[in-house]
Amino acid sequence: MVNIKRKVIQIANSTQLISLPRKWSQKYGIKKGDEIEVEENGSKITVRTDKSFSVEKAELNIDNLDPMVLRSVTALYKRGVDEIKITFNKPELIKSIQDAIGKEAVGYEITEQGKDYCIIKHVSGELEDFEPVLRRTFLLLISMANESLESIKRNDFDNLKNVAFLEEANNRFTTNCRRFLNKKGYKDSRKLGPLYYIIEEIENIADQYKYLCYHIYKYRNKKIKLNKEILEIFQETNEMLNTFYELFYKFDQDKLVAIGKQRNQLVDRFLRFMEKSFNPIENLTIHQLLTIMQKTFCLVGPYMVINYD
Repeated sequence: MVNIKRKVIQIANSTQLISLPRKWSQKYGIKKGDEIEVEENGSKITVRTDKSFSVEKAELNIDNLDPMVLRSVTALYKRGVDEIKITFNKPELIKSIQDAIGKEAVGYEITEQGKDYCIIKHVSGELEDFEPVLRRTFLLLISMANESLESIKRNDFDNLKNVAFLEEANNRFTTNCRRFLNKKGYKDSRKLGPLYYIIEEIENIADQYKYLCYHIYKYRNKKIKLNKEILEIFQETNEMLNTFYELFYKFDQDKLVAIGKQRNQLVDRFLRFMEKSFNPIENLTIHQLLTIMQKTFCLVGPYMVINYD
């Protein structure tokens, strides 16, 4: 968000005018006679247009970016860039670019390729409505949480790989959400920052469930069996995530308070368990569950910013 000061122009005895920022007007193709939406909100006035963005372009040299090529390309995608010229001296790096756009950047395609460059454009797939994609992201994450625990209970360790694979779909959803916010904004600009943070953390929580699945799968041949207390802690961690999801879509002060109490109780259980356990598999599992729990609790702060008017 850029703060720009404008002087008020007085016309006759009643009308007051301010000018629109030129870069903003050019970006959205605002012309004389166009209608724009003006929303009054206390001491703030929001000016909005329904016109789409002009095409945003960027250039990126990836010679010294490995292994951060994927993150660099998806960062531009999230920002809302529609066309990227990528340059490189090593032709083999084109594989990294293909991997980057295939995993998360929905709609990006290589439209031109030369010896030391390629051009990526957003050629397909309009941005979906934000709210339905965000809800699907939440539900997918909760599915990862529940299915990973049930697979462990059933000793179905092979299924943990399938659960971990859901993290890639989660990445596509969260990337789409962030591109939407950067490209089109949000209906209430005050909520955009906290909402963006929540989406970032949803992706990070999915990463932790993926690591947890791979961690347990790695020891599948050792016939591991997590003890009852770990499974209970796992269940409570998942329940805390589900409570936040319910709270996110319907404010409930009791649930807000319950998350705070549950977090304090879980921290105590985590610490007590780690003090008495000398099993590396159990300790790594507890560490990852502790990380998931804490990241879930950290969603509450920005959520409160969004909901406390």
